[in-house]
Amino acid sequence: MPKYYCDYCDIFLTHDSSSVRKAHNAGRNHLINVKTYYSELSPDTTQSVMDSVARAYEEAGAAMPPQYSGYPQMGFGGSGKHTMINLFL
Repeated sequence: MPKYYCDYCDIFLTHDSSSVRKAHNAGRNHLINVKTYYSELSPDTTQSVMDSVARAYEEAGAAMPPQYSGYPQMGFGGSGKHTMINLFL
C-alpha cells in the first residue's frame, strides 16, 4: 500500500487511510504550512487557484462550501449555560 505524501508539509504519512489523512489535514502544523504556502504565492496565482476550485464545484454541480467569518454567536442572549439547562427541563 503506497504512503500518502503531503506536498505542503513535505512528509509521508505512515498509513494511506482517509482517517489518517483527515487528521493530518486538520492538524496545526499542516494548516500553518498551507497558509504559508499560499501567502508566498503572488495574488494572481492565488486568484487563479481559487477560480479553478470554484469552477470545479460548478462543473460537479456541488454547492460551494460555506464561508464562516468566525465562531458562531450565542442565540437568545445570556451566557448559553442557562439556555441549555432550560432546554432539558
